[in-house]
Amino acid sequence: MKFYTVQMIAIGLVIAVTLTACQQISVPRVKSNVGNVNEVCSDFVTHYLDNDPKTYENSQKVLRQVASPGCVQSMVKAGVLAKNLKELKARTVKFAKSKTPDAVEIKRVEQGDVTSNGLIPVTVTGELQKPLGKATPFVFKLLLGIRKDNGKLAVVTITKQ
Repeated sequence: MKFYTVQMIAIGLVIAVTLTACQQISVPRVKSNVGNVNEVCSDFVTHYLDNDPKTYENSQKVLRQVASPGCVQSMVKAGVLAKNLKELKARTVKFAKSKTPDAVEIKRVEQGDVTSNGLIPVTVTGELQKPLGKATPFVFKLLLGIRKDNGKLAVVTITKQ
């Protein structure tokens, strides 16, 4: 009977060690002092799609703060970010004329495993509700890295799928 008990304890130890080893090998989800991936990504996409004249200027600032310099340049080139204050004000006036802004609903934020170069792939899915018409689904793929200047999460790229 003692042998059977020792054998069960040994099997239990092997299972515990195996599970612990597997946990150490898997890539942890990032939730620390660098920022929460889900929050950063859902907030980023919400600001990215913002066309509310009351919040648009702030959204543009947030995008510039959270994006990497290369991503900021890409968003300016694509027309997502205003090039200057004059363009920002013109867009705000244009959005004010449409009266009702779009509503953004984030449905899911899915974080992938960290890439070999240390970037975190994230997929954000949701719906964009236009004032008139039905909701339009969207999917954005983001790559996140860590900013050198403040150690916080930064969006390196954003691509619409």
